[in-house]
Amino acid sequence: MDKIIQVKEILRKKSKNYNNNFQNIEDFIKKEIYEIKKLKQNSENIIPEISFDKLSNDTHSIVKLIKKRGCVIIRDVFDDNRVLELDKSLENYIIQNNYYEHQKKKVGLDNYFSDLKSGKPQIYGLYWSNSQSEIRHSEEMQTVKAFLNNLWIYENDEYKVFDPNRELCYADRVRRREPGDNSLGLSPHCDAGSVERWTDPSYQIIYNNIFSDNFNNYDPFNAKYRDRTIEFESPAVAHVFRTFQGWTALTEQGPKDGTLQLIPIAKAMAYVLTRALLDDVPENELCGSKVGKALSVNETYHSLLLEGLISIPKMYPGDTIWWHPDVIHAVEDIHLGKNYSNVIYVGSTPYCKKNLDYIKNQSKKFLDGKSPPDFAAEDFEVNYKGRVTEKDLSLLAKKQLGLIDWN
Repeated sequence: MDKIIQVKEILRKKSKNYNNNFQNIEDFIKKEIYEIKKLKQNSENIIPEISFDKLSNDTHSIVKLIKKRGCVIIRDVFDDNRVLELDKSLENYIIQNNYYEHQKKKVGLDNYFSDLKSGKPQIYGLYWSNSQSEIRHSEEMQTVKAFLNNLWIYENDEYKVFDPNRELCYADRVRRREPGDNSLGLSPHCDAGSVERWTDPSYQIIYNNIFSDNFNNYDPFNAKYRDRTIEFESPAVAHVFRTFQGWTALTEQGPKDGTLQLIPIAKAMAYVLTRALLDDVPENELCGSKVGKALSVNETYHSLLLEGLISIPKMYPGDTIWWHPDVIHAVEDIHLGKNYSNVIYVGSTPYCKKNLDYIKNQSKKFLDGKSPPDFAAEDFEVNYKGRVTEKDLSLLAKKQLGLIDWN
């Protein structure tokens, strides 16, 4: 691909010596990996944790750790019994509407992940159930997202990137993984663009310090221009800026239950970006990443990073997990547990033009009960009983779905 060859030449010239630049970044990553392994060996927490009722306290120390790790577990956001009821309600919604009979091949999603080693996720193409809506649009979730958004630098000399205290809800799916399932695994990857991270002009500005020998000054939580990136068109590629991706646990689940895995290094993207510029990578390739696919992190080029891959700790109903859009993540190949491992995907999507443009398109789909614009147009729920409609929404929910203006 000529474009990749040209871009690599441009990005290499940003550095006095791109090999030395990579070496500097690699040395940093080695220290991070060593620290992660040591914590794991001592059975200490690697991912920072905080309970929902502590979010209003002095969180300075944990904020520093969140910015280092690029992820956080916020526990007890919802009451256990309430969440278990929502899980049961979701199950009833699925059964009552014969979802299993209606389900067809998820062409769009499978295609997006098809270049990953493990590439056939089986996630339910449902968006508008009462359970999802209640969690998405709750006051608790609004509080959590405001906390997360305010971790970012959202204003600069040029413009205000987003409003951290106003949220636009990105409708996503659910995961219901039964014991013994071996079909949901996802190899390590990143969303929010793959090839774009090298070729898109806004991403080049976002990562400029990385390419130009200023890695120490690179701040992954500076939001400038993250709202201006343009993604290649492809099914299942998010067209929003999420400060954090995340999910809410509907059931108890932990390591070996087919759960989420993370490489908890907020600056790990720097390794991926500069690794692709080294001379052992074919000039027309980017370490396996391809247009319209998830960003690939693999043994061939990123074996050091993969040493830091860990499964998240045990989660309980009502707990939430959040990770920065640059944080590499995966899903365990096999669910070896004895119970369903269920989650509702909810990311943090603050108020900005990029997100508002998407939400306005999403709201049209919501009103018709169709799949959101970013996902394969399966449209299972158009005639589903119990589907949430506008009359069921709170004032907050209507604002978050762009049905009425935030004031």
